[in-house]
Amino acid sequence: MSLVTRYGTEYLREAVRERIEAEGLRPFSLRTGVPLGQLRSVLQGRAARSTTLELIASVLELEFYIGPARADSAIRPRLPSEIAQALDLPRDASVDDAVGAIRKDAMASRLRESLGLVQELTERAKAAAALIPGLASRERPSARERPEAAVVMIPFAPDVRLAVGTGEAVFEESPEVSIAVATGALAVWARPDRLTCVRAAGDSMAPSLHDGDLVAVDAGRRDPLDGQLFAVRTAAGLVIRRLRQRRGRWLLASDNRAHRSRAVTREDRILGQVAWWGPRDRQQR
Repeated sequence: MSLVTRYGTEYLREAVRERIEAEGLRPFSLRTGVPLGQLRSVLQGRAARSTTLELIASVLELEFYIGPARADSAIRPRLPSEIAQALDLPRDASVDDAVGAIRKDAMASRLRESLGLVQELTERAKAAAALIPGLASRERPSARERPEAAVVMIPFAPDVRLAVGTGEAVFEESPEVSIAVATGALAVWARPDRLTCVRAAGDSMAPSLHDGDLVAVDAGRRDPLDGQLFAVRTAAGLVIRRLRQRRGRWLLASDNRAHRSRAVTREDRILGQVAWWGPRDRQQR
C-alpha cells in the first residue's frame, strides 16, 4: 500500500519530472539505468517495481522507505548533502536539524559579543579608576600620597552674612559656581569638605595676595595661629589678614606696610584659615 502524500509517490514523480525537464528523458534514463518505458510509467502514476523506485530515489538523493508509516516522515525532509556537510551535520540530517544548528550558532555568536562588551567595559572602568585614586574617600591623603592631577571642586561664596539669633558668620555659597583646585596645591591639613572659596579685595595683603585673588578657606580651623592667614568678617566686611600675637593680644596684620595693623575686636568673626590662594601661576608663600 502506497501513501500518496507530499513526501510519497507524488513527491517522487514531481522530482523525476523536474529532473527530466532539466536533463532530458534519455540522459536521465542512461544515468539511472531505468528504461524509458518505466520512466514514463512513473511519470504517468502507474505501478512500478520497488527496485525501480529505489534506483530513481538514490539518484535523486531521496530516501526510499517501505514499511509502517513513521510519525516524522511528513515533517522531517532530508537536507541536501552539501548543506548537511556545510553545517557539519550527518548525511541523514533533516531541515529541523539544520534550523537547530543555525540557532545554536547564532546564540553562541551573541554570547561571544556580549562577553566581549562586558570585558571592554570592565577594562574602561579599571582605567577610569586608576585616574582618580582617592577621590571616592572623604579622608584627606597625605602630601606624598595625593596625586597632583586630582582636583577638588570648592564652592564659591560671593558674600558672608551673620546668622539671625546667633550672630555666627555664614558663607553665602553660590549653587552655580565652584572653583577647581589641585589637591597638591592645598595645605596638607586642609579638609576638602570644609573648604569655601572667597575673593580677596584691595591691596592690604600685597605682595602675598592681590585684589581679585581667589582664596580657599577651611572653616574647621578657626583657632588663631601666629603668622598664618585667616578670613575674618569685620564691620567693614570680609577681609583676609595675617594674625599676629603681640603682648597677649591678637592683631589683624597686613603684609602691605602701607596698611596699619589693628587689634581683633569682639565684633570680628574668624571664618577659617586660608588653605590656598590663586591665581595658580603666582608663587605662594
